Amino acid sequence: MELECKKDELREMIDMIESEETANRVGKYLKRMLTREQPPCQYTIEELKERLEEAEEDFRMGRYYTTEEVRAYFHQKYNI
Repeated sequence: MELECKKDELREMIDMIESEETANRVGKYLKRMLTREQPPCQYTIEELKERLEEAEEDFRMGRYYTTEEVRAYFHQKYNI
């Protein structure tokens, strides 16, 4: 739903374009953005902050594994 709202906003901005030059520049930019390969994972700043807060809360609550615990688990399960 949020994506549709953003698309609507973009359509409204495009409708405000009054020159062919600007329309061409916007078109070229959009084509470049749409054909550019994106990294597999992109988070917004807000999403990164939220993930960091969750991780810090997990740490405070003791919900984590030490390196030694992870190594022991994989050694036992996969003999590595």
